[in-house]
Amino acid sequence: MMLRKYSQVLIRSFVIAVVGVFGVDYFSHLLFSAPMETTSYFFAKLTLFFLFSLVFLSFFGSEETKFLKVLVGGIIVSLIWGTYYNILPNIFDFYPFGIPLVGLTFLGMGLFGTGLAFGIVHAVAFVVGYYISKLTVHIL
Repeated sequence: MMLRKYSQVLIRSFVIAVVGVFGVDYFSHLLFSAPMETTSYFFAKLTLFFLFSLVFLSFFGSEETKFLKVLVGGIIVSLIWGTYYNILPNIFDFYPFGIPLVGLTFLGMGLFGTGLAFGIVHAVAFVVGYYISKLTVHIL
């Protein structure tokens, strides 16, 4: 029984990461952002989403998890990504991959609007991935 629970957490974490990053986030960048982000950017984000999902599902992975907890989880992963990818590189003037936020635009909304839009997209990516992962486990 315990092995089944751990395997479900791993599968759901992987589904959250893949759906969130290569589903919602990738197509948001493709359709609304200029220029398009790099492949390494998406793989780094996939790793972060997977690790965060493992932690999140370990604590809040029950069937009774309410939407508000999932939304807060999405906001937290979005803030972690924003800090890791935008704030720390600005402080240290080093971008290991991808394009800095100042080099992107989301529908021409400017720096603050673009940051806010991508923050919302990242939170939505986690929420959508979470609920699709619930469906996936029921199918398996």
